[in-house]
Amino acid sequence: MKISKFFTILLHPVFMPTIVIFVILNEVEFFNILFSSYKKPLYFTVIIFTLVLPLIISIFFLKLKRIKSLEMETIEERNSPLFYTIIVMILGFSFFKTIAYLSPYLCSVYLSSIIILILAFLITKKWKISLHMLGIGGATGSFFALNIVFGSLYYWVIAFFFLSGLLAFSRLDLQAHNRLQVYSGFFLGCFIQTILILYFSSSISTISIFLSNIAFLL
Repeated sequence: MKISKFFTILLHPVFMPTIVIFVILNEVEFFNILFSSYKKPLYFTVIIFTLVLPLIISIFFLKLKRIKSLEMETIEERNSPLFYTIIVMILGFSFFKTIAYLSPYLCSVYLSSIIILILAFLITKKWKISLHMLGIGGATGSFFALNIVFGSLYYWVIAFFFLSGLLAFSRLDLQAHNRLQVYSGFFLGCFIQTILILYFSSSISTISIFLSNIAFLL
């Protein structure tokens, strides 16, 4: 397998929420203590609603031949899988927040991932921004923001900046995107995740109620 293809699979955006939640629950002492008895249900919720179900949705569209591959190489292929993934993640948040409400910062990690996905859905209607770079940019932004607040994630910030570079090289090497699509994906994901975690955690309760109402209607 070509090394660029390997990194594209290994650092697929569908894995990012699970990686971020696992790292911060174990590496940040505040979260480790606060959620010591609730890690398993948090892991389960994140894995089911941000990894397993989105993969099932993509495979379903693949079987229907609505997409040619899980890479979803064209703009047209991305619309439906992204839309239904957003719906699934909103439903997942209604479960996630029942535990994560103990920390607005943890809620904001999940919520900002939904917001990034909504922006990706809107942008993709006109332009093929890199979903891979949005995903790893969001993960990097999460570690960066939480390191500012709680510390202890310094090495993860460095590691994910490095991995972001490898992923950017891989996407360009595979000619899946141009430079602007790759760089804008990373910086948009990183910026949004950082800003929402640092400055809008106080608004989480309001946003949570809004999304919970949406989930109820669904």
